[in-house]
Amino acid sequence: MHIGLFHSDLPQPGRKAGGASVVVHRLANALAERGDDRVTVYSLDACPADAAYEHVRLFKRAPWLLNSKVARMLLLPALLNFVDFGDVDVLHFHGDDWFYVLRNRPSVRTLHGSALREAQSARSRKRRLAQYLTFGLEKLSAHFADVSLGVGEDARSIYNAGRAIDNGVDLQRFHPGPKSANPSILFVGTWSGRKRGQFLFEQFQRHVLPQIPLAELIMVSDHCDPGPGVRWVETPDDQTLASLYRSAWVFAYPSVYEGFGIPYIEAMASGVAVLASPNAGAAHILQDGSCGTIVDDASFGPALCRLIEDAALRNEFERKGIERSAHFSWPLIAQEHRKIYQSILSR
Repeated sequence: MHIGLFHSDLPQPGRKAGGASVVVHRLANALAERGDDRVTVYSLDACPADAAYEHVRLFKRAPWLLNSKVARMLLLPALLNFVDFGDVDVLHFHGDDWFYVLRNRPSVRTLHGSALREAQSARSRKRRLAQYLTFGLEKLSAHFADVSLGVGEDARSIYNAGRAIDNGVDLQRFHPGPKSANPSILFVGTWSGRKRGQFLFEQFQRHVLPQIPLAELIMVSDHCDPGPGVRWVETPDDQTLASLYRSAWVFAYPSVYEGFGIPYIEAMASGVAVLASPNAGAAHILQDGSCGTIVDDASFGPALCRLIEDAALRNEFERKGIERSAHFSWPLIAQEHRKIYQSILSR
């Protein structure tokens, strides 16, 4: 079977990759490493150095297609009708395909969360309108695909997708290790918007430092204000990020919306207790709080202090998190995807 996957961009050195970019790259690697199929990924940028799959770079002479949000939303999906996908048996799209109507082979569309939920949690009017528009376009994508997959039950329900699917975690890269000598809290996300890095920064200054003066907050983020006890790491490579996870005492993630939430399972696989704000992804991965702590904003700072100071509670969540993360290993997730491809081709 020849499997083709499409996403506009893939992880690149020195650039913060989006969740879907990482998922496509790691799913393609997991499928290729099985050795049963030929796997080709189509994107608008370069092939990552650790790719185990074949790669085709589309529209090399038009880099602005990737860099322009308007072109990526309105022009690129139409241009897919003119792409030669060769002898690919099944095409799996992960975005930007809503105007691809001349489909001459079976196709799958994964909805990574929901633009509707993104719109509902948006802080600016401009972003809210853009996400509502994207939601309508994503509905088109789901309509044109032979099979649509929602990452998480919430996305499956919103798009009336054929089934819910999970993303995976690289258990060879993300695994437990020695902890930092002093209490450390890790955040991986953006300073503003729904990830709310600034909110965590403020909670750390207001609640944690007065109670635990030796604590450190490590912000893997696009921006970070200077502050006592705070270390900013802007764009770490995969090895550095995995090391930061392993050494952390707590992974704190006050995101108001996650369709799935890859950082949750990366932290859990690394043996780190997770503190999250309520959202669909956190509820699914943390099993409604049995594998981590889910609290509202008023309780976030005190809950963070409690996790740092209560070693027994922290160790319990570390153990449960490691067990839970095993269900999201990439070989298992790749096997589920392959079954879906085979079911389409057997019709």
